[in-house]
Amino acid sequence: MSTPLDNVTTLKDKIKVLDDIKNQTKNLDLQAIYKHIHNVGQDSHQLLEHALKINFGNVLRNQGSNDQTEALQVFKKVCETARDLNHICIYVKQIQNNSRQDLQKVYLKELGFQTEKLITEFRKQGTIIQQLRLDTNDITKQRFMIEMITTLCPQDLGFNPELFSLMLIPFKCLHKADPTDISLLERLADVLLSQCNGQGIANQNQVHDWLALLTGIIQYAYEGNSIGLFILLRKIPDQHISELLYRHKYYMLLNYFNNLKVALKIFQGLTFYSITQQSIFFIRTISQFLYEYALEIRSKQYSDILKYIYQEFILTTMLGNIQMVHYSAELIDLLLFYIVGMSSIDQDPFLKSLDLLYARLKQASTYKIFNKEFANQRIQFLLTVAIYYNGLNTDEQYLNVVKIYQIANQLNPNNKYIQWNFSQLIEQQSQIDQNILLRDSKDFVGLENLTNTCFMNSILQSLYMTQSFRKFVIQLKFTDQSLQLIPYPSKLSSLQKLFLLLTYQKQGYCSPYELKRQLREPYSNTNDQQDVSEFAHHFLEDLLELLPKHLQIPMEKIFFGYHRSCIECFNCPKRQPAYRPKEKFLGIDLHFNEDEDNQDLYDMIRKAYEKEQIEFTCDKCNQRTDRVYKSQQLIQIPSVLFMIVHRFTFNAATQTMNKMLTKVPFRFQIDFRDIFNQKKLNSKDCIYDLYAFIVHMGKNSYSGHYICYARQLNKPDVWVTFDDTMISNLEYDSDQLDKELIAEETPYLLFYQNQSGQPLIFNN
Repeated sequence: MSTPLDNVTTLKDKIKVLDDIKNQTKNLDLQAIYKHIHNVGQDSHQLLEHALKINFGNVLRNQGSNDQTEALQVFKKVCETARDLNHICIYVKQIQNNSRQDLQKVYLKELGFQTEKLITEFRKQGTIIQQLRLDTNDITKQRFMIEMITTLCPQDLGFNPELFSLMLIPFKCLHKADPTDISLLERLADVLLSQCNGQGIANQNQVHDWLALLTGIIQYAYEGNSIGLFILLRKIPDQHISELLYRHKYYMLLNYFNNLKVALKIFQGLTFYSITQQSIFFIRTISQFLYEYALEIRSKQYSDILKYIYQEFILTTMLGNIQMVHYSAELIDLLLFYIVGMSSIDQDPFLKSLDLLYARLKQASTYKIFNKEFANQRIQFLLTVAIYYNGLNTDEQYLNVVKIYQIANQLNPNNKYIQWNFSQLIEQQSQIDQNILLRDSKDFVGLENLTNTCFMNSILQSLYMTQSFRKFVIQLKFTDQSLQLIPYPSKLSSLQKLFLLLTYQKQGYCSPYELKRQLREPYSNTNDQQDVSEFAHHFLEDLLELLPKHLQIPMEKIFFGYHRSCIECFNCPKRQPAYRPKEKFLGIDLHFNEDEDNQDLYDMIRKAYEKEQIEFTCDKCNQRTDRVYKSQQLIQIPSVLFMIVHRFTFNAATQTMNKMLTKVPFRFQIDFRDIFNQKKLNSKDCIYDLYAFIVHMGKNSYSGHYICYARQLNKPDVWVTFDDTMISNLEYDSDQLDKELIAEETPYLLFYQNQSGQPLIFNN
């Protein structure tokens, strides 16, 4: 629809048109006019500012309450045409300056809805960073955008999965010395914490937001962004830090504290600007995790991190600040954790640090905190260490580590400063402990449903229960892990991290959130249900492409087979088959035999490779004929074979996908010699056992639910049910399990594993 603005081209002329008709807008299409304003390019911002300044079309009304409904409808139509977040900023500024207080809330809510739509759109386009002006050095633009977001979304930044994380960016972008920036960061921190706290029991968005906040703090510490870190960290109560760290214990250790230089840099960053109670508590908790984890997985790597932290950080930065009055108890707790622990595992660095230790304690003893009124067991212990050391002869320059431990026990009978015991540690972590890989079913943990992500969770659990693949993923080595950097998450590293969490986490459930953000579209962006078989193909194909060449072959042997097309022309005199080059395939597609009432898995596999009559121009006789037969010839079947039972058919009359509920009896073991009548095949490689399957519960492809069933590896007759966060055991044998599934609970993907662990090669 044309508007009065269409007839002029310059900004000056458009402003004049708006001024001329501002009192004649009753019969005008305001939505069309504002749409024009929003789309005039570089001049749109100035033109919109002028339109709102003169309140063109009376879109920002200040009349009585009887007029609010109509005013809101007009404003809603107008703001829906905004295509730029800068436009939203202009609306926010105008509303705050010129609208009544009660109307402001209504208008800002509508702008919040439009902001949500725009950010979702920009996320899909990959332009969200630019649109939020977080990639610019123009601090004024950044402030303006932050003001807009914090105004519109003080309680719900979760409408876009990445927005919360993006809102952490300003903490390292804004000028550190500008009081205006600090004030804005304080406000932004309050908004973020308000989002995290929410109301009542934390929902999954709040869990993700807390994790984003926690990882943001760690990233700031690593990067040395002291002011942003200080502002955020000091606003979080101790109990929240404790809950966060314990909830995400393995996530923290495997992602941020598996490298001694990275861990040191994070600890240094946590205390660089100011040593706070929160930073001490953070370091103490992570240190305890490192010790427990080193013993749990028998890793020298993590014990070395503790030793490195002790030498390079505890005996320098932290011991040098022992005179701090406000956080003395927490600081001494941290020092004792390392002093008692280190004395029990490695005397050499401890002996070398005695001079420093004594000098620090002697200096600290002059402070008021060491007077009797401030004395406690922890302080007395440190003083006793100093006195004991002072009485040693110079030629006995070593400390009896056992006596230190005994002194600690005398002063603190409960002795929470446990003696470190790393004597059982293996030298390397290259060999994954088989007892952990074969963990009991009661120890399994589930995966959080991130809104209609049961399709993804069921595949991830099936892949995790694939023993060869799980071991392959866990043992992957990434070159960037050796760098002194916190590696940016990738699909491979996120999958490895998730598998490690599933392996070592003892209770609760894990979140596949980080991995989901790495997936291809639509899986990374949508909350819609997806087909589990399509996802399995896309996911495994993408992983294979990401692997370096020398690792692609091992993964191909696990999941990828080879076949080739065979063309037989009966017009040719010799009727010799023509073979196309071999192709890689992933999974076998199984279709129902429509002419048979009873379906059999063997018959369905044969049908996938039977000859099909086609019309074709033969390459040899150059004749087009329908006496041509095409088939796929198997060359190699992978060691892990999954098969898709295609149950959805398109109904042209209803334009819907219907689901076939026909039961296909389980084959818990298949022998490919019987399927293809090839007795010459190597018998060791021909037998495949069913170890997992995914069922679809529902009557059509547009709804329903996916669940994974998998064998307990050390108890083959116990099947474990992975239903998102819920894990349960079925004490059924295989035949009972087949009978227990209801009609709508139809097996959709079947996972088989070769008994030999090797691919099956056909002797064609």
